[in-house]
Amino acid sequence: MELLLDRRKFLKDAGALTVSAAVMGASAPAMASAVVADNARIRAVLFDSRYASCREFAAALAREGALALDLQPDPAAVWLGPLREHLAQQGGGVAGLAANSDFVLAVAFSRNLGLSRRYAGSHDARGSHLLTHRLRGANAGEIASTLGREDSSWPRDLAQALARLASADPTQRRETSIAHTSGAEDHPGFLQSWLLTPTLPGLTAPPRQQRLARR
Repeated sequence: MELLLDRRKFLKDAGALTVSAAVMGASAPAMASAVVADNARIRAVLFDSRYASCREFAAALAREGALALDLQPDPAAVWLGPLREHLAQQGGGVAGLAANSDFVLAVAFSRNLGLSRRYAGSHDARGSHLLTHRLRGANAGEIASTLGREDSSWPRDLAQALARLASADPTQRRETSIAHTSGAEDHPGFLQSWLLTPTLPGLTAPPRQQRLARR
């Protein structure tokens, strides 16, 4: 009798463990996605304080908890000093809106900080009274549609869209899209925006490039 009870207890415990393992297995992808999303949150935003669009972009992300760092007058010093220290403590991604030279610098410094480019956009008003936004990255079409809304602020809308993109699936297909808006009076002619997020193993190149490499 005692042996029978022990057998029943063993089968009951084994069944409970099986159910628990199944639940944990089913929730593992969701848990992993949540961890990735939290790690990719925009923790810092870089901007050029000389221009209203850049200041508004940074202010929108600062309200979401990002540390706003002015790239003037020495962008390299920002990357090597306060930004590096902040990311070492907080982790996360970096967004920016500044001159094209600042974007080139961001791409170069990001490699040493374990960051990869998720999005890049140009905002060109040269030779036109309109501002042309050329956006490259996941959800570029969706971002472009938000920038084209009437009576809206494109720097703020862009900042909010990048905050959502940072936490989205990093394997999403990249695309290119264009939008047109009016620009601020002090727009310098050409600005560049970007989003850099922590590099994930196996995702150092865009998904399409990875598929081609495996062939």
